[in-house]
Amino acid sequence: MKGIVYEGPNKLSYQDVPDVSPKQGEVKLRVKACGICGSDVHGYLGLTGRRLEPMMMGHEFAGEVVELGAGVTGRQIGEKVAVYPVDFCGECEMCKKGDVHLCLNKRAFGVLDVDGAFAEYICVPEKCCFTVKDNVPYAIGSLMEPLAVSYRGVGHAGDLSGKNVLLVGTGTIGLLALACVKMKNPRKIFVSDLSDSRLEVARSMGADVLINPSKQDFKEIIMANTDGKGVDVAIEAVGATPTVQQAMSALAFGGTAVWIGNNKPMVEINMQEIVTRELTVHGSFLYGYEEFKTVVSLLNEGKLNVAPLISKEITLAQAPDYFYKLAHDPGELIKVVVVDS
Repeated sequence: MKGIVYEGPNKLSYQDVPDVSPKQGEVKLRVKACGICGSDVHGYLGLTGRRLEPMMMGHEFAGEVVELGAGVTGRQIGEKVAVYPVDFCGECEMCKKGDVHLCLNKRAFGVLDVDGAFAEYICVPEKCCFTVKDNVPYAIGSLMEPLAVSYRGVGHAGDLSGKNVLLVGTGTIGLLALACVKMKNPRKIFVSDLSDSRLEVARSMGADVLINPSKQDFKEIIMANTDGKGVDVAIEAVGATPTVQQAMSALAFGGTAVWIGNNKPMVEINMQEIVTRELTVHGSFLYGYEEFKTVVSLLNEGKLNVAPLISKEITLAQAPDYFYKLAHDPGELIKVVVVDS
């Protein structure tokens, strides 16, 4: 079979790789769609230490069941599935608490030395597979993983009915957070970003007020649209000082910020503003098994509008070129998905 092998910083090759066979409790999938994550791009550049060559990346994927391993009873040949990309032990302290994403013995597909889904086939545990309805395209199915990240983050904000909500950043996670916010019946959704084209994608996904702070007065627009109070909730999906400061400055007294962005290890904020205005800050990281299960159900039920953020569908053979492009000249690309040709 063919795969995309990471051979070191800035080195990816499309080549023949050993075929795979399902072990006890596993299914073999023909990979039908796999998204290129920002962490994959950083791994390709050799910046994270979380890609150990030689290996194949890819953890945002959906596929078709083509073979059943011994002991598999809950899957059928031809079934369409999205994959929870963490093989958890089910026996450690964290698993027994229900926090399988924090499993002490976990293997994450496409991370470190564990091969992922930038290949024609992959074998995964049956327990990691979730049925995707026939009317949901495979490319949409590949969005389950980042969608679960956003869903968890938005969940920290609680009930959003009738509230004013700001989203800062229109990358994949920010736009998927927008889809989750839209589902929760807010009063008004504000979106801020430096890219006008990405803001238009946000508009197509239901944003009410678009702000490009390089061209507009951010604070003035927020206050004019909230009766001078500020927003109730601000979701930061970049992870850098300017955007964190922007999100915090927009909050009303007693407001809540959710930080999903994870770009810089240190940011500078006005602590006195948080203390004297009694603001709440929630950090959010990854997602759990149940959250993944929930977002699959929501997409199966057609409750989330996520298709607009897919910028490009490419073949497996094109992946090395697009990794280079995403790393050095992404332009207006948001989510690039490798699909089975």
